[in-house]
Amino acid sequence: MLILGVVLLWDSVVLWPVRVLIVMFHELGHATAAWLTGGTVVEIGLSPNEGGHTLTQGGSRPLILNAGYLGSLAFGMALLAAARASRVTRGVVTTLGLVLATITLGYVRPFLSFGFIYSAAAAVAIATIGLKTSADTCRFTLRFLGLTSVLYALFDIKSDVFRLDEVQTDATMLASETGVPALVWGTMWLALSAAALWRGRKRLF
Repeated sequence: MLILGVVLLWDSVVLWPVRVLIVMFHELGHATAAWLTGGTVVEIGLSPNEGGHTLTQGGSRPLILNAGYLGSLAFGMALLAAARASRVTRGVVTTLGLVLATITLGYVRPFLSFGFIYSAAAAVAIATIGLKTSADTCRFTLRFLGLTSVLYALFDIKSDVFRLDEVQTDATMLASETGVPALVWGTMWLALSAAALWRGRKRLF
């Protein structure tokens, strides 16, 4: 029922705040890959039109570019898995809020921009859910955010890779870095996302 509701409301203003949060998860995928490959993160930015960017220095450029969609997919699957462990749901939600607050203060720029204000507000809201609400509410929050993050990988890859304009995307930047066409990267991400969703449908949903 939840997956049907999210799909039907995907393009509605109702889900806009959540879609922006999932863009933040996407950018955190890039940032995490930079840190894991020896690079640094200069800044993370968000815009109200659901755009985002992560500026990095050093690290493995191909892995960093791959980690946006694959990172949001992995993050979503992890949240869905955590939602099944009723004893830790409140702790996971609270930790998620605190991590988002730390990332916001350390890396989201410029200060007092849309991205900074939105991320700070989202961090407070998520931490409050973890600290003040029931385990059932926290479980629903994890399932909702996890499912939305997994579906984002499918919906956004499709719109980014198969668009006809010249907007720069992770796939086009990877094409420039590697010589492998953007369509190949996008198709690979779509296949991995669909396979993960299908494989985990019974266990996670």
